[in-house]
Amino acid sequence: RARLAAEADRLRSALLTSISHDLKTPLAAIMGAAGTLKEFAPALPEKDRAELLSTVVSESERLNRFITNLLDMTRIESGAMEPNYALHYVGDVVGSALNRAQKITAEHTIETDIPADLPMLRLDPVLFEQALFNLLDNAAKYASPGSIIRLQAWVDNGAIILQVMDEGPGIPPGDLERIFDTFYRVRKRDQVRAGTGLGLSISRGFIEAMGGTIAAANRTDRPGAIFTIRMPVPADLPALGAPLTDDAA
Repeated sequence: RARLAAEADRLRSALLTSISHDLKTPLAAIMGAAGTLKEFAPALPEKDRAELLSTVVSESERLNRFITNLLDMTRIESGAMEPNYALHYVGDVVGSALNRAQKITAEHTIETDIPADLPMLRLDPVLFEQALFNLLDNAAKYASPGSIIRLQAWVDNGAIILQVMDEGPGIPPGDLERIFDTFYRVRKRDQVRAGTGLGLSISRGFIEAMGGTIAAANRTDRPGAIFTIRMPVPADLPALGAPLTDDAA
């Protein structure tokens, strides 16, 4: 009990540190841009006003991602998360995640190799999309602008393997075992934007809640990280082209 209490105190301390440190930057940007608009909007050129408004919007979206991550982690750790299962093609969910991540991956080249004939998976599309979004966010955060983020999938021994690969510096060997820990963050270079240290932990929680696994490794062909999701293919899939019944969906 004492050990659990100490761990709870550690997590609370990490949470407060994360919030105070990581949320301060977007809040400062929003307040600065909004204050400038309030005081000087009539005298500012249209281009400058548009840039300030863009800052408010983008930093607000960043704050929203932070808060969403905190709420998601609360659901995972409390055991309150219940996946809403349905049969989906993994390519459809990948497409939704990529569309949602367009802004954060805008400076990268996205490559995909997701065969259209992959079997369907029984998963919660909202949770699976969020897990992928967090992986894309992580890749865009650590890989240099102009580099390639690649998503590829295939079938292997009754499971679909989905990989997200980047061309960043890779994961330091000492961090590989802890990369999915709550609030844990790989040491960042100066140009790497801040995060809550929750995204990868949430991805693992969501994937495991749906019966899958996720692992991190370094690429062997070049510098970069590779995240591998393995999801079991349901044994009772309907025949190709057959309508889905309520039980299947």
